[in-house]
Amino acid sequence: MMFAVTALDKKDHLEARLATRPAHLQFWDDNAASMVLAGPFLDAQGKATGSLMIVKADNQAAAEALVAKDPYAEAGLFESVVVRPWNWVINRPENI
Repeated sequence: MMFAVTALDKKDHLEARLATRPAHLQFWDDNAASMVLAGPFLDAQGKATGSLMIVKADNQAAAEALVAKDPYAEAGLFESVVVRPWNWVINRPENI
């Protein structure tokens, strides 16, 4: 099952995001089987202000637990995190 994750950064936490980014990327590299796609939300200047992720998990609780282990979450970067079941309908690759 897939889940859409929207996570918004706390204000003035760009430095925390940048400092934690290598660990965040390593975490998702280590959990690549659960990651479908991801990328940051951007402000008008092109600076990251949050994250959109699509993850695979057996259920809601498993998706929430996985996202909670993300180094960004553990570092307290996010002001809010919402995890919702999601169905990829348009332009979905065959192997997903």
